[in-house]
Amino acid sequence: MIDLRGQPVPCTAATLQLLTCAPLLGSVLGAALDVQLFDHLAARPLGAEELAARAGLSVEGTRRLLTALVALGLIEQLEGPRFRNGALAAAALTREGEDSLVPLLLHQRRHVDSLFAHLGQAVRTGQTQLEHWPFVDPSRPAGDPYTELARRPEEYALLMRAMDIASRGVGRLLAEQVDFTQVRRLVDLGGGGGQMALELAQAVPHLSIELVDTPPARAYASERIARAGLAGRIRCTTADLRSELAGTLEPADVILMSGVLSDFVAAERARILARVVSLLRPGGLLLISETLFRSERKGPLLPALLSLFMLLSTGGDNFTPEEMKEMLLAAGLVDIRFFFNGERGLRDLTVAQRP
Repeated sequence: MIDLRGQPVPCTAATLQLLTCAPLLGSVLGAALDVQLFDHLAARPLGAEELAARAGLSVEGTRRLLTALVALGLIEQLEGPRFRNGALAAAALTREGEDSLVPLLLHQRRHVDSLFAHLGQAVRTGQTQLEHWPFVDPSRPAGDPYTELARRPEEYALLMRAMDIASRGVGRLLAEQVDFTQVRRLVDLGGGGGQMALELAQAVPHLSIELVDTPPARAYASERIARAGLAGRIRCTTADLRSELAGTLEPADVILMSGVLSDFVAAERARILARVVSLLRPGGLLLISETLFRSERKGPLLPALLSLFMLLSTGGDNFTPEEMKEMLLAAGLVDIRFFFNGERGLRDLTVAQRP
């Protein structure tokens, strides 16, 4: 058996039993996040009765949830008994934790798990399952995922926060793997909440960046960029990748597309790439940050799961290096290089040049 990044892990009957319990374990963690249990324990240890009173929960339900979280190793039980966050919960499962993963986990719970519950239907029909999102209006056909999310600002903001967490470290690594010495202007197409743009601006002080995305994403990113004191170097522009871009954007030395291409079906990807190449200056670089399969789609598990999520949500797909190279050559790009970053826990990088 292998993990998400393709590393071997022991495979026994006990492993398979744990795997079948994964939805239950996810529900335990999700319930703790829903009631903000880890946040209530952030200041000091509490007994079950006091915790229940603070969180507005039943005492019996609180005791049973704490028992499961202790068994999982996320909560520690002290004398009394009182309970406190374990080291991982304190760092990653409180909203103010140094390495908080809360928005990413809530995104998983609301935007991902609710679709994977209908994976069998998607496999049978080949159709997306967005109508099963809990916030989609059942009285009308579901639109594309970003349109549906934009109708619920709190859901869109959750997606932006989650994607920022998923992108941590990717921009810094990109700055190590690409020579930006002669680059003055970079366009971040589909830049989302701005994590990549912020990391690049901090790592490459002479770089000017234009982040391009939908109005809700632009508003969210603009606020983050202003708080970071980088509004003078990162400009946010509203545009739709599915529309003509040449009249909206100036030519760029480098264009970055991070977690974007996999959202689209093949015909739409080809049209988007044609528009993107037309925005590159001669000799300019296209940087594509995506989680790639190995050749012949022989793992790892993470892009396989992402590919299924695309089936459920956007209709897009993840790619092998060979498939990526074929797309870029068809778009007229040359000198295609790959940086495989899975072992570092980060997305892979493809670099291509306009002749």
